[in-house]
Amino acid sequence: MSGSESVTPGSLIDLLRQRIIGAISTATAPGKWRVVVADRPALKIVSSVLQMHSVLEQNVVTIQLITRNRQPYPDMDAVYILVPCADSISRVIDDFRVDSRTGELQHRKYARAHLFFTGALSDTLLAHLRSSPAARYIKAVAELYIEYNPIESRVFLTTPSEQPFYALYSPHALNLVSRDLDAAADRLLSVIVSLGIRPYIRYYRPLSSAPYEALEPSLMSGYGTATACPRIAESMAALIQQKLNDYYSHESNTDNSTKRPETLTPSVVIVLDRSVDLYSPLLHEFTYQALVHDLIDLDGGNTYTYTLESTDGQSQSAEAELSEQKDPIWKQLRHWNISEVSQTLADKFEKLLKDNFGMQAAKQV
Repeated sequence: MSGSESVTPGSLIDLLRQRIIGAISTATAPGKWRVVVADRPALKIVSSVLQMHSVLEQNVVTIQLITRNRQPYPDMDAVYILVPCADSISRVIDDFRVDSRTGELQHRKYARAHLFFTGALSDTLLAHLRSSPAARYIKAVAELYIEYNPIESRVFLTTPSEQPFYALYSPHALNLVSRDLDAAADRLLSVIVSLGIRPYIRYYRPLSSAPYEALEPSLMSGYGTATACPRIAESMAALIQQKLNDYYSHESNTDNSTKRPETLTPSVVIVLDRSVDLYSPLLHEFTYQALVHDLIDLDGGNTYTYTLESTDGQSQSAEAELSEQKDPIWKQLRHWNISEVSQTLADKFEKLLKDNFGMQAAKQV
């Protein structure tokens, strides 16, 4: 990890960063140069917690997008970070192409491949890799379980689609429920694996509830006729437990004894859905973070673009990233009440003026 990046104990951001850097730095022999290849979803995960220079510091020559035409590095190993899907697998195989008639190597982009997947790789895709001509050049295959978005050290998103609330609760989107629940469960599994815990899954069931199968006839005829709430939390809990069982079964069949269930820290995961609290989305919070999101248009949810005027009168664009890794004041004040923040910022500004004689003179002018 780069020495310029601070570490917060128990931080999901740091856990994700460590897993990615660990994969890149240990894939090849120490001191040996390598290439990192990623697909767009995986690259988005990497860039959410790591700056470019932090990756390049791991003896990485360049970072390449797997969907683009790439410069070959036949004398260097490639570290692939990919979503476990058929398209990415096909592109890896294509990087080590052989002649279909002779079976001889026709094209090789890299010396060897070290494959790291963001989530669980299916047996079907693994078998496809093993039976491909590229198999002889694949040095390692591993699952990182990094499919989640840590927006704060202890807050993460498992957003399965662009409109998850609609997909889970609308009577007109029943065909989307299973897809979104499964995607969210995969992301929650990544968090659990990253934390190294063995959870007991508990969930909330509304007093008036029913499984989707029972709800479907009444819901399809109109939402107003429904008398029960769908069991979102219960369905999610069942999926998480199923995926955890599959994960434990897989790890028990490997030599990695540190990941077996009996060696992990016992914990409790409580699964809730919006029906447990219908009022919070309608209330206005008076925290600094809520105020910023209400009043300022943030690019990507955390970057504020504004205009500065230079000493020669020229205007130039500038950016401020509201990130706990880069902005200690934001990290300290974001959850405070706005009245407390206002006074604290005024005190900090006065102290800055007091400690900086140049700023005092500029203020007087």
